[in-house]
Amino acid sequence: MASSFLIVLKLVFGFLTNSISIFASAIDSLFDLSASSVNYFSIKKAEKPADKEHRFGHGKAEGLAGLFQSFIIGLSSLYLIYVSVKRLVVGSQVRSLDIGILVMVFSAIVSFFISRHIKRVADYTDSVALSADSLHYRSDVYTNLGIVLGLMIVRITGLLFIDSLISICVSLYIIWSTTSVFKESIDILMDKELPKSTVKEIEGVILRYQPYVKGFHKMRTRRAGSKKFIEFHLVVDHTLSFVESHNIAEDIIKEIEKKIPNAEVTVHVDPHGFPDYS
Repeated sequence: MASSFLIVLKLVFGFLTNSISIFASAIDSLFDLSASSVNYFSIKKAEKPADKEHRFGHGKAEGLAGLFQSFIIGLSSLYLIYVSVKRLVVGSQVRSLDIGILVMVFSAIVSFFISRHIKRVADYTDSVALSADSLHYRSDVYTNLGIVLGLMIVRITGLLFIDSLISICVSLYIIWSTTSVFKESIDILMDKELPKSTVKEIEGVILRYQPYVKGFHKMRTRRAGSKKFIEFHLVVDHTLSFVESHNIAEDIIKEIEKKIPNAEVTVHVDPHGFPDYS
């Protein structure tokens, strides 16, 4: 609702002031709204439980959404650069600067609170898609403030090309900021291992069960949305009974899942001292 209001507000005052930076900001907000809509459906899809055709769930839908949004932000930023360069070459007049400045200050404040709220939810849910959405609105804050600065300089100096230069600088910053979302989305889709710090936590839990646990091997980790999948072979003392070995493995699974939010752990138990197992 707030995003739609900002789009209409920027479009109206973009035409009234003839400021390319305000109008381009409206287009950027329109892209943000479409990306947020994709986010909503991707998160709903990612939350669906595993089924016969998707045994590991639907978490990668968030990776796809993050990738889509990276392209959306990149394209909108390139559009800003294109229009700004064109304005530099052709030239134009800017009107009603005071109103334009007030509108962009208001937009920056609204975008800040939207970004902060979404970021809080993204951190709580560990959602890549929401993190990308938060980045959109945080970028909008900088975009709007940059436009405010540009309009103020134009008002004071009368140098109309400043409006376009500020728009280009902000666009380049947005493109740079997008790379982190793009990389994280690719990592999810390509089943990249969990961070080394997380793997170290897993290893620490396993080794606390020595001397009954002799070691582990064939560890594989990956992430799909907020879900983290962890698999490994656990090497236990061969003198332990099947039930004792099973109970140790279950204790390790519970401790890892307690330590690492949204983790799903699969353990295969191997007896120590046998070929290929020790």
